[in-house]
Amino acid sequence: MFWRKSQHPKNEPNEDGTSSRIVRRREVKSIKIDGRDEIWSVAFLIDGKHVVSGGLEWKIRRWRAEDGKEVETPIMCAASTVRNIAVSQDGKWIVGGTNHGVVVWNAKTREKATEFKGKGEVSVCAVDVSPSSTRIVTGSEDGSVHFWSLDTGEHVLGPLQHDYPVVGVKFSPKGRFVAAATQWGDNSVRIYDSRNGHLLVDFPVRVSSPRNQSLAWASDSTQLLALTSDGDINCLDVSSGTTLSKWPIHSSRNTACIALAGNGAFIAVCGDFSVSFWDTTTHKQIGSVIQHTEIVESMAISANYDIVMGGGQTITLWSLRDILPSSYCNDIPRKPETWHTQVENADHKEPHESLLQIQVDDPKEKMADLEKTVQELRNQLAVSQHVANEEKDRSGEIIKSLGIKDKSSNGKIAHLENTVQQLHAQLADCQHRADSLVEILRVHERKHHCETLYSEGRIIDAAASLIEITNAVNEEVKANKLLMNWLADFTHRCTSTLELNGDEASNGERYDEALITYATALSLSSSTPNAVLIKWAKMILTHGTVNKALGIAAKFQLSKFVVYQTLCDILEGDGRISEAVECFRGMQSELEMDTTGNDERAQWELGFQRRCTESLEVLGDAAMESGSYSEAAQHFSTLLLLDPVARKDVFIKRSKARVSMASWEDALTDADKAIELDPSCHRGYEMRHAALYGAMRHAEAVKAFHMMISRLEESPDERIRGLRPQYVDASPTIRRIIEQTIRHMPRVLIDTATGLLYDRKRQAEAFEALPIYSELVSSMTKELDHALIWRTVKEFYQYVMLSHKWEYNEPLLQKVENISVYELEASPANIKLQRFCSLARALGFQWAWSDTCCVDKVNNVVLQESLVAMFTWYRGSSLTVVYLRGVSSESQLPGGLEGSIWNTRAWTYQEYVAAEIVQFYTEDWKPYLGLDTANHKVSPVIISEMHQATGGSVQDITVLRPGLDRVREKLHLASMRQTTLVEDIAYSLLGIFNAAIPVIYGEGNRAVGRFLEHILTGSGDVTILAWTGRAGDYNSCLPPDLTVYSALVPPHVPQPIETAEMNSIVTILRSSLPDLSAAVMLQDHLNKLPSPSFTASRLSLPGIVFSITELDTLGSGSETDVCVYRATTAVLGEVEIKTTHDLSGMKDLLLIHPWISPLLDQEFSGGASALDDTSRALRLVARLRQPFGALLLEPLARARYRRVAADSLIMVQIREETSLSELMDGVRTVDIQ
Repeated sequence: MFWRKSQHPKNEPNEDGTSSRIVRRREVKSIKIDGRDEIWSVAFLIDGKHVVSGGLEWKIRRWRAEDGKEVETPIMCAASTVRNIAVSQDGKWIVGGTNHGVVVWNAKTREKATEFKGKGEVSVCAVDVSPSSTRIVTGSEDGSVHFWSLDTGEHVLGPLQHDYPVVGVKFSPKGRFVAAATQWGDNSVRIYDSRNGHLLVDFPVRVSSPRNQSLAWASDSTQLLALTSDGDINCLDVSSGTTLSKWPIHSSRNTACIALAGNGAFIAVCGDFSVSFWDTTTHKQIGSVIQHTEIVESMAISANYDIVMGGGQTITLWSLRDILPSSYCNDIPRKPETWHTQVENADHKEPHESLLQIQVDDPKEKMADLEKTVQELRNQLAVSQHVANEEKDRSGEIIKSLGIKDKSSNGKIAHLENTVQQLHAQLADCQHRADSLVEILRVHERKHHCETLYSEGRIIDAAASLIEITNAVNEEVKANKLLMNWLADFTHRCTSTLELNGDEASNGERYDEALITYATALSLSSSTPNAVLIKWAKMILTHGTVNKALGIAAKFQLSKFVVYQTLCDILEGDGRISEAVECFRGMQSELEMDTTGNDERAQWELGFQRRCTESLEVLGDAAMESGSYSEAAQHFSTLLLLDPVARKDVFIKRSKARVSMASWEDALTDADKAIELDPSCHRGYEMRHAALYGAMRHAEAVKAFHMMISRLEESPDERIRGLRPQYVDASPTIRRIIEQTIRHMPRVLIDTATGLLYDRKRQAEAFEALPIYSELVSSMTKELDHALIWRTVKEFYQYVMLSHKWEYNEPLLQKVENISVYELEASPANIKLQRFCSLARALGFQWAWSDTCCVDKVNNVVLQESLVAMFTWYRGSSLTVVYLRGVSSESQLPGGLEGSIWNTRAWTYQEYVAAEIVQFYTEDWKPYLGLDTANHKVSPVIISEMHQATGGSVQDITVLRPGLDRVREKLHLASMRQTTLVEDIAYSLLGIFNAAIPVIYGEGNRAVGRFLEHILTGSGDVTILAWTGRAGDYNSCLPPDLTVYSALVPPHVPQPIETAEMNSIVTILRSSLPDLSAAVMLQDHLNKLPSPSFTASRLSLPGIVFSITELDTLGSGSETDVCVYRATTAVLGEVEIKTTHDLSGMKDLLLIHPWISPLLDQEFSGGASALDDTSRALRLVARLRQPFGALLLEPLARARYRRVAADSLIMVQIREETSLSELMDGVRTVDIQ
């Protein structure tokens, strides 16, 4: 160690270039750091070989205890002043409390490990590390105590709030408890359970040091030493919350800190510039006082019994082995129970009687009376004791003589035994008289002491002594009128004086003193004036709590009811209603309620309850209105505790407050209580609904809401019935929206979870069974949110459609309707259905549809509806899954979709163009080409393959609108598709054309005819007639299938004329036509023609008819049945016709120009719609001169015709020399069958 003989001081440089002044004496070494700020805290590291210090410098320095040199440059920097330092017991951590929080450094690497700030940057006054080195406790200027994890840096407990800054925190030796101290306040030392923060005990002591050095724990954690602001050390018992002993240390008011030796044998106490040492058992000073160059701010004792002191800019170290006796510097522990042993003071003497100044009229005379009374009592006691001893001796001799006498004489023995009993009785009487005299003597002595204290002005001490006398009064004392008169007189004098002293202290704002003084007066007598009780109660309720007041009042000589009554009235008067009720209920619990003969108490209690009940309800209503729901609930709770009669309206109000606080279960309990009290009240059910809705118990909430509605409707009170329109029941609206939604969905859907089929009735029931249904109903009690209902219903009813090529033995509805699809036996078709449903479920959809099992093909009505609505169903689906049988996932090259069998089917074409979102899956149910987009339909790869497969435009294969527009284009796209049944050629297009025709399987190609009839009649598009080949069975103008529409632009129809060319032709015609009015008349004739129409499969076709005057056979093909004819007409000239029909011998054949609509309606850019009649007529003439495809008609009976199917286009052109009047003669409508 460095302790050696004195040397001259010298300056040595620090490692950072600054100098430190090291002062060495025989037993001391001081270090002064020049140019640095004040040192506020010092501590030893666990090994005792190093000292750390911190202060205003914002750094922590480390010094060697051996020679006082700094170990390294300042490496532990803080962001502000270091107010306190603690070192972990495992030696790993150095913790510093700063003005901005807590900083933890690694003691070995000297690197900052973590930093705790909490909310804001609160100044930390005190810090300590748990014995396990895992937690930190801090005390802050804002009065809070916090616990932190040293390992993770997380906040684990707190805040534990105090009214004043916390200047001291200390873990107990085993870490179970934490002591926290504030510098101000009545109870400035508190003990907490470090595990949960529970307050265990308060000690009304005021500590001294603001540097976390006013507390020291005993080794067994049962006692705590606290250095108080008046210079005393208090030994506090943690288990009982009492002060075991006190011993004064310094008279100086600057007593700053204490440090307890590790063995508990002594304690170091610093005051100003000095440090003294005290034995913890005898409480006597030991060793010599050591001095510091400046005021000591902090000190610490190492395990090697070295002491370090810090203050100003100097650190001083001492070896205590050279200062204290060796018995104090060893490892023998001093048991904490010896700390509070009371040591008798041999020099203590009672005050001399001459010091007494008794406050009577004649003090000397009173003194003489007291001395005379005491002497008489002593004389009487001596005589009683002498008599008792004599009687005892005599009885002993008699009893002894009995042992040697002749015991044969029974009479003598009986006489002697009687004598012995008499003697014993006399002895007992003498002893009793002696005891009574002794007791009276003691009372007189205490009386003497009371008067002495009173005369010295120590009124509180005199009152305490008086209480002891009063408690010791027995029957003998009560019989002493002199003593009893004195007790009454002295009690009155003390009470009056204490009241005056209390008033004086109160006026001087010395509230603690006033409280103690008033309380002492109230402890003396039950007749203490009520004014004193009121003064005391007002003061303690202003600066304390009801519980504290009741604890103190337990010592009063007053009736407990009087105390409770006074406290309740004062709290009520101050507006502290809740506290007043709590006090009142405490009174009811503690005191038995017996109103017999106590009308005043009963009347007061009833009045108090009534007033508080009214006040609490007003306060609760006001709090609700201001949005302070927690406060409102508290007021209503207090009211319900106070009011013995349960009130449903208060339960309803509290339920409403608790609903606003989201305390759903408590709110529900209140609502149920209100319903129990009044089952007919709608408000109880209203609050029950609100609580259940908040708790997300929606089904129960709906029931409560419906109960509320029924109570409103059934109420006999017209005003309550009038509230019914304020509420709405969302159930009918939701059901209506469900019906409207599923009306546009497939009749039957598969529940992907169960695999069961659901018709529309079960679909609706499925939604109503969901929690979301109850949530919707319970959330809309006053206003319907239609948008939310629609959105929720549509989201639930999202479904997935399957598009596929039918296979052998597909599962039909009759096979699946009573079992789950997942239970079907294994087959390619069944597995396909099962995998589809599983995929839909995996994608998050509850509903799926397949045309195999979800359409009742036996029921014609259902089948008709399904075929017509199928396009709509696919269009309304959330996803359409396309299953590509025969396409393997192993091939990652495009082309599989284009060449797949799925792409040849008529039904799949409608399904694809109808669906908005499509995903393709290979035969092993993997995404086609590994596509991971949500909609394969917009993929460039898919668009390219579908274009190659169909020949349609991007619009046609991505977004196709159903309807009768673009008829020829849609027929063209469908012309290359195949069906198993002929009728399906037509039925597969119903949705695309938005058509509805009877579904009649077995009629063959007549279905195509009926379909085209519907399209022609509805659209008026005569291009449907532009085809060549064999005619169908329905009407000779209609083909048997759609393959005739493979050409997108039919050559029959006159081609459009460009604007420039049209303008040129019109100019020529305007000058060359001899009669322009004829052109106008021709246009008028054509405009008046009716639209094409069907009646009983007969086509009424408007057009320009040309009669064939001659028909010659030119020949026929050698390998075909096609004949070639040459027809001659006046308007068209010679025309070549190729047909399989035999036209030889036929007369009255006609050629017809049916393309009236293109002649009239082909308007191009150039403002044709704004032309005059003549210009429009000339444009018509220009179009009439274009080549066109004519239809050949064969006459039948009754002025009807039949179209003769030509195997090639009959292209004709009106001759230029033809007059317009000739054309007008041919304008008419022809019936064709």
